[in-house]
Amino acid sequence: MGIAKKLLFLCPSNLVRQMPFNLFDNDTMHWRVRQFDRNLKRAKWAFKHRFAHPANETVKQFSMVVVGRNDNYGGDFSARLKATIDWNYNQIPGCELIYVEWNALPDRPSDTEWISLRYPNSKCFIVPNEIHQDYCTNPKLPMMEYFAKNLGIREASNEWIFCINADVFLGFEALQNINKLNKDYVYATHYKNIAWGNDEISEKYINNESYLLNQFATNGTLGGVVGNFVLLHRDKWLLVTGYDENQKDTRLGMDNNGVQNMLAKGIKSMIIGDHYHLDHNESAIKSGANATHGNQSVVLSNSNIPYTNAPNWGLKDYPRKQVSAKVWQLQKI
Repeated sequence: MGIAKKLLFLCPSNLVRQMPFNLFDNDTMHWRVRQFDRNLKRAKWAFKHRFAHPANETVKQFSMVVVGRNDNYGGDFSARLKATIDWNYNQIPGCELIYVEWNALPDRPSDTEWISLRYPNSKCFIVPNEIHQDYCTNPKLPMMEYFAKNLGIREASNEWIFCINADVFLGFEALQNINKLNKDYVYATHYKNIAWGNDEISEKYINNESYLLNQFATNGTLGGVVGNFVLLHRDKWLLVTGYDENQKDTRLGMDNNGVQNMLAKGIKSMIIGDHYHLDHNESAIKSGANATHGNQSVVLSNSNIPYTNAPNWGLKDYPRKQVSAKVWQLQKI
């Protein structure tokens, strides 16, 4: 008997009986192997979190870094942004929001306008095209996501800082575990991709599996799509100097590359639950990498690790000019 068939016998018998298809065709075998692998990874992380995670700090305040561009990326960008920020901001007490709008289009409304009004504890930063041009070497890369996140990290006020993507919200387990941490760890989450109905985030998207399109459990080195949510203490963000600012022509893979740099510098890893990604057009998971993701050869091979950015990483040298309440625009030097 092959390994895939053997793995079937590890599955609950009631689940196997409910399968309306041939248990031993190739597609079913591959599905069962993937499910077994995912469940095994989840079990290992759950065990590690419960028995080998010396959480020694109760955390009551966080800074949440979110970045974007006012170009309607993937369609309904502002609606996705509002839905996910609403959930994350309101579910996490004492949360400061840092929003960075990169390479802003001057002829389109800025998301910083409604963000600064909607969230009392928020700070917004606009990076204009002339500063984008100082860094970007790829004309097909309009959004330098990780340079924007570095800016947000440097502007955060609280000790614990997490970067979370504009189309991602945290599940209940992650929200429960986020308050007990250890500054020697980097925290991330497993990935779940859901069909979103263009409405507010509620429990239905977590509790009803009919919305679930696909999911991944991360491996022991936080590989995969855990970069959608990364939580780290300020001291450790300063130690690793954020994401690699030598990578000026790409963004896909930069999240995992940054996490691998953290691990290379002695920071331990921990998974605290799930995050949920709102499925949309242009997502790399859905459509694969395209020209707007840039050249990934260096970051995917991790050949740049370990790296250390210059002391002025996070666009520290650019003056900030306040343009409205809680909104600042970076100025060309």
